Amino acid sequence: MSDQPPTSPSALPDGLGANLRHKLGAVRRKLVRVEFVRRLALAGSVTLLGLAGVLAVDWATDLSLEVRTGVLLFLGGLVGLLLLRALVALVTQRRDEESLALMVEEREPGFQSRLIAAVQFARGKSTVPDRDARQMVERMVDDTEAYAKPMRLTEVVNTGPLKRALLVLFLLAVVAGGGYYAGGGITQDLLKRAFLADVPVPRATRVVWTSQDLKVGIGDSVTVEAEVAGYEPEEGTLRIHYASGRRQKVRMERRGASHRYGATLENVQESFTFIVAVNDGRSSRETVRALPRPVVVDLVGEQSYPPYMALPSSVHRPGEFLLYPESRLALRITASQPLKAGTVRLLGGEDNAVTAVVDEADPRLLRAEVRVGESLTGFTVELLDTEEMTSRDATVYRVDVLSDEAPTVRIIKPSRQRELVTAEARVLVAYEAADRFGIEKLVLSSRVLPDGDVRRIDIPLPDQGAKKISGLYDWELGQIEPLLRVGDEIEFWIEADDQNDTTEAGLSASRFLKVVTPREKRDDLLSRVGDSLGRIGQATDDQERLNAVLAEWIRAQGSLGGETSAPEKTKE
Repeated sequence: MSDQPPTSPSALPDGLGANLRHKLGAVRRKLVRVEFVRRLALAGSVTLLGLAGVLAVDWATDLSLEVRTGVLLFLGGLVGLLLLRALVALVTQRRDEESLALMVEEREPGFQSRLIAAVQFARGKSTVPDRDARQMVERMVDDTEAYAKPMRLTEVVNTGPLKRALLVLFLLAVVAGGGYYAGGGITQDLLKRAFLADVPVPRATRVVWTSQDLKVGIGDSVTVEAEVAGYEPEEGTLRIHYASGRRQKVRMERRGASHRYGATLENVQESFTFIVAVNDGRSSRETVRALPRPVVVDLVGEQSYPPYMALPSSVHRPGEFLLYPESRLALRITASQPLKAGTVRLLGGEDNAVTAVVDEADPRLLRAEVRVGESLTGFTVELLDTEEMTSRDATVYRVDVLSDEAPTVRIIKPSRQRELVTAEARVLVAYEAADRFGIEKLVLSSRVLPDGDVRRIDIPLPDQGAKKISGLYDWELGQIEPLLRVGDEIEFWIEADDQNDTTEAGLSASRFLKVVTPREKRDDLLSRVGDSLGRIGQATDDQERLNAVLAEWIRAQGSLGGETSAPEKTKE
């Protein structure tokens, strides 16, 4: 047994193999860079190829917005994964020094496993038992560093995949750039579509405009138009997809020498979408909404009579509009759907419009007030709903206006058209007057012919406001100024006013008075009495002749046993 104490492991000096470790660090960094850039190049190539594929397919098939959205999401997800993989390379490609040393020794067999050993000793993973062994390790590490000093260890990193990836990316970029500038607007529009812009696929014929935001009343006609640029054939096609799923193709005709094409659809019953196809051009998809037009479902009018009529208001419905002039008709109109505005258009001499007011609580309700004129014959109602749809109700609501006719009045006495009077006479004027709503005033008007001033005397009414009035008025001619003279001729009549200020006064037929002397008046009276007596005598003679005929008939009846017929009445 040896007397020497056991030898303890000897530590290697600090900084041993520092140059080797530095060179291996450069290898590590290059390895990470190469792999990171290669993966970025791969992501770029996939992006260009994917976009090119989308643009080509979209050009050929006119992909819908939904399909383009799905493709864009898929391509974006794929590129995102590749970019994430490139970022991950920054971590996963950071190898430790032993792995790097092994990779270098595989490319440089001249190290003869000394590099891995030197790295392990330099990192302190190995120790030596004594001083002699330590010196041998130090010499081995120094020799390895000296061997590696003139060498570029980073060249062991394989850059071939990176170069190929960059070459592919470069070629794709050149082709893409050339295609972009060569295609001009076509490529730009395809790129916009690829990123979900709502533009049509560029074609030899481009649809630059179509009808948009169209609304049509159910059952009405609608015209769809489009404007094109480029090659313009004689016709195009309107491709329709109805809400029910039904599809239809309609021929679109070119509008003369213009750039527009159009097609009219009759009796539209449901909403639809459409695409205009002209040659190889396609429009974006647009929508036509078929909406019900607003209609009047109920209409009520309340008539407020003029104050002079003193009547309560009355309610009227269509077919019952029997109205009076100067009254007010408050209309309450109920529509089939909520309204934005409404108009009542008056017919007749007063051809104007009355703006209706939409009820805030119930937008289906309209209110309007109409002044009833004598020329009013009816009205129509125009509606505008909240969808900007107008009514097509051509219904004319007839109105019958009852004219407030002037009162009727007539003179009963004097009964003769022309009467003889003295200058101081009293003339009893008997009259009758009537009006639908009541007599307000009676006036006895007179004038001395031929051009005397008209004199008016108010006749006291026994019952003011009555619908029928009759009475007597004692007219004193002696109160007329200037005083009447023999030979004057007076025209007189009665005027009757009702309670309506706009209605003309009713006039009786004129009577005439001639001023004579008292003697002439007596002679006139005697003459009238003689005429009366003569008429009485004539009537007496006629009665006596009738009695004789009747007696003769009775006698004949008795002798013949009643078989003879009664004599005819004498027509005398």
